[in-house]
Amino acid sequence: MGNGIARRSRTAGLAAGVAVLTALTALPAQAGQATRAGETTRAGETTRAGEEVRTSAGTGVRVTDLGTLPGGSTSHSYGVNDRGVAVGSSDTADGSVRPVLWRPDGTIRVLRGLPGDVSGTAYGVNERRTVVGSATGEDGTERAVRWRTPRRVAELPGLPDSPRSRAYGINERGTMVGFSATPDLVYQAVRWDAGGTPTRLPALPGDVSSSASEVNDRGTAVGYSKSAEGTQRAVRWTRAGRALPMGAPLPGDDSTQASWINDRGHIVGNSFRAADGLNSPYHAVRWTRGGETEALPPLPGHTGSGAFGVNDDGVAVGFSYSPGGTFHAVRWDAEGRVTDLGPGWAFLLNDEGVAVGHVTTEDGTRRAARWHPSDTKG
Repeated sequence: MGNGIARRSRTAGLAAGVAVLTALTALPAQAGQATRAGETTRAGETTRAGEEVRTSAGTGVRVTDLGTLPGGSTSHSYGVNDRGVAVGSSDTADGSVRPVLWRPDGTIRVLRGLPGDVSGTAYGVNERRTVVGSATGEDGTERAVRWRTPRRVAELPGLPDSPRSRAYGINERGTMVGFSATPDLVYQAVRWDAGGTPTRLPALPGDVSSSASEVNDRGTAVGYSKSAEGTQRAVRWTRAGRALPMGAPLPGDDSTQASWINDRGHIVGNSFRAADGLNSPYHAVRWTRGGETEALPPLPGHTGSGAFGVNDDGVAVGFSYSPGGTFHAVRWDAEGRVTDLGPGWAFLLNDEGVAVGHVTTEDGTRRAARWHPSDTKG
């Protein structure tokens, strides 16, 4: 919406690798909370998305199952731009996972892979519909990629001999961020310019690894820096590439990671205890302009939460979960008040208030979903 700020991508505000992408996705699945699956997609490269599955009571938000590729059962959406184009992944009839794009009208389109790859995921999309993500080959090597169109794909070079690279975020200038691992799988934050040339973003002094999750239109990137002992610190990289630490973890925690930065400099992420792993609750946080860490509350009765994205109006999305492992997608307004969006995870939202993530069907599978205000078409 008109706020004087250039519109930009709403890519996956995932903490690369260990902090959130691998750890939080291993948390207990939703228990006893399911939604009705969307209709079966038609055969062909491009198919219609699923039907509306519910309206979140009292929120004025509708939820739509975005469907899967033909023959698939599971899908996830990690990013959405202000035009309503969403990206993510879907499995297929043969069980492989492919990167996909959902158009604003609900059709799903598979994104072409790199030669020899067997799977892939799309994480981010900007207003020009340039998409970033990763592709995995038969030997397990994962490569960061960029799609300029669904059929025009190119590898983004990583560090020398890197067995794993991913691109998570892309801004309107075409700058991309993510990570590239060393041969012994130590993650290093990377920024690619619009031409695809990589630059390593340094960890904080004394730390050994890092990863970047998002970059805004001013060129400021965020992510985490990790010590040899395994604790993490949320970090912000200036346009010149200087690493700056964020505010301290919440009381009782020892680690933070930053998921997303908007064009006004608002940053959200998570606070947690690294040594406790999944036995310690994650806490959604945001950082004030003064650098202080501020908690974003979970839903009443819930014990943990995670924040992944914030739009230019300061509205954030993520999830909240109960002691029994029931996950609900949530939205925090600019004042930090939390709203229940129903069972699921919300990853990103755009400046129109449209969010993407996933819901869980009656048979327990995860399906990409879109939350949108009832007065928003699509």
